[in-house]
Amino acid sequence: MIDMENINLIKDMANDLEVIKKSLSSMQTKRWLTVAELSKYLGYSKDRIYKFKESTFIENLHFYKKQGKILFDRVAIDDWVVCKDKTNEINQSQRQIVDNILSSIKTA
Repeated sequence: MIDMENINLIKDMANDLEVIKKSLSSMQTKRWLTVAELSKYLGYSKDRIYKFKESTFIENLHFYKKQGKILFDRVAIDDWVVCKDKTNEINQSQRQIVDNILSSIKTA
C-alpha cells in the first residue's frame, strides 16, 4: 500500500527514469565522446582515460583534437576493447620487421 504523501515521489521517480533512459540511449548511439563520456562508457576514471590517451590510444585513430577539445571515436575504442583495432595490426607488423632484422643479423 502506498501512502498518499509518497504519490509525488512516483512522478519524480518516473522523471528520473526518463533522464537515465535518454542518457543510456545517447551513450549507445553517440559516436564521438568526451573524456568524461568515455570514462562513464568504459567505467574507467578520467585520469585513466588520459593515461590511455598518452600511452595506448593513437591520435587520428582512437581520438582527435578539435578546437582544443579531445574527442574519442567510440567505434575505434570498441574495437580496441575487443582487441580488433589497428594498433594490434601495427604491433604485429612492427614485430615482424624486428624479427626479420634480428634474423638477418644472426645469419650475417
